[in-house]
Amino acid sequence: MNDFFVSLMLLGALSSGGYSEMPFWSTAGQYGVMPEVSGGLALLRAGTSFDESKTIQWRWGASMGLRNDYWGANPFVDELNAGLRWKQLRLDAGMIHPEQHFQAADPSLGSLSVTSGNIMMSSNARTMPGIAATLEPWNIPFTAGHVQLAGRFGDYWTIDKRYIQGARVHDTAIYLLGHIGRFSITAGIDNYTMWAGTCPDGREQPHSFKDYLRAITGRPGGADATLGDQVNSLGDHRGRELIRFDYKADRWSLTFQHDIPYDDRSGMKTHNFPDGVNTLCFSLKDKSSWISDIVYEYHYTMNQSGDCERRLATEEEIAGNDLRLFYDEVSNQYFTVVGGADNYCNNYDYLSGWTAFTRQIGNPLFYSRWYRDEQTYYAQGTWNNLLKAHHLGISGSLFRKIPYRLMLTFSENYGCWFDARCWYDADNPFKKPLRQFSSGFSASIPLLEGALCLIPAVYCDKGEALTDAFAATIALKYTFKKR
Repeated sequence: MNDFFVSLMLLGALSSGGYSEMPFWSTAGQYGVMPEVSGGLALLRAGTSFDESKTIQWRWGASMGLRNDYWGANPFVDELNAGLRWKQLRLDAGMIHPEQHFQAADPSLGSLSVTSGNIMMSSNARTMPGIAATLEPWNIPFTAGHVQLAGRFGDYWTIDKRYIQGARVHDTAIYLLGHIGRFSITAGIDNYTMWAGTCPDGREQPHSFKDYLRAITGRPGGADATLGDQVNSLGDHRGRELIRFDYKADRWSLTFQHDIPYDDRSGMKTHNFPDGVNTLCFSLKDKSSWISDIVYEYHYTMNQSGDCERRLATEEEIAGNDLRLFYDEVSNQYFTVVGGADNYCNNYDYLSGWTAFTRQIGNPLFYSRWYRDEQTYYAQGTWNNLLKAHHLGISGSLFRKIPYRLMLTFSENYGCWFDARCWYDADNPFKKPLRQFSSGFSASIPLLEGALCLIPAVYCDKGEALTDAFAATIALKYTFKKR
């Protein structure tokens, strides 16, 4: 039968940061629902799981909250979805959290990974409504179960305030899984395309069915598209390439994962190597151990398909004030920058970048930014997609009874090759990086036989990229389950 659950969490947050700004780890990886400044949160969740005993299975989920802070009371919908499953085929509609990997000893504490295991679709931002068809790992015929195929085909709609309002997002993912004894390997690609929407001047981006086919296949736009989309491909294309190795012993497992971002064809051809997030995870099956899970990650995004090349600009590019125009004071000539500088999670046309409700959808270490244009509109992107970072996540159970999560992250932030309006500037990256250290510790203290739990947490930011802050949160969560 469908397992039913309902939970209510009440949380208070207090920070010493400027304007009571909360530290990084108090909000990162929390689906964008936590208070950004000192305040409170009430979050009500309910739903069911798939009934594995049925041939055709269904489930539903809902999550709604009320956040109260410096900006006032803000009610919001976190999740609202329904799903059907038949064998390995699944159809989901509505707003649903992306899946997390590398979970803490208690999954309710979240992931031990900065990106939740996905550099392009982490658990850092609010969800987008949409519909997606998923193929769960399916045994390829004549392989005796040693080779499996998995994938996803989905379309989503942005509902937050953006530079291009109402933009749509398409996702196509394909993965191959291989299994030999205790060892398995996963490799695949997950491509996202942002397209359509309404520009600030009221102009509609191409949005016909023919344009949809162009967007999902990476073909150039028609005559009504911008010049860049006519030359390259319609919409803003980005994604990840993944390779992952797993070894599962009787009492423990070991995982290595290389998660590679790309923003154009050169990145897809691995010209941006060694960019990506390298994750190493050691996990015990016994989650009651003092230390049951350890995750180490190294983030590196300094390559971005290599150094930029340049050529003399044409008269048309100079007259058109091309975005990649570069003036050389030595030669007194205009050049056009080509290649390199992939500018992860930013885009010339879709200036809000890869964000939802101001938070990064992908890697949370790409900090969001804003700028004011002539119409006083604030657009978001990221100001630091050139970075190096080390992260350590540790989880276990204190006294074998109290699950906890410890997060320690150190990063060096070099800025971007492009400013907030996506203009190229060779001097834009910082000559000296902004160093940042962020930490967080949270625990889940069970009460009333686990139905009620107390969740205390402390967080700290110290460095040059974010506001120095120390904060504490305390939450009380009640969960009812019926089987």
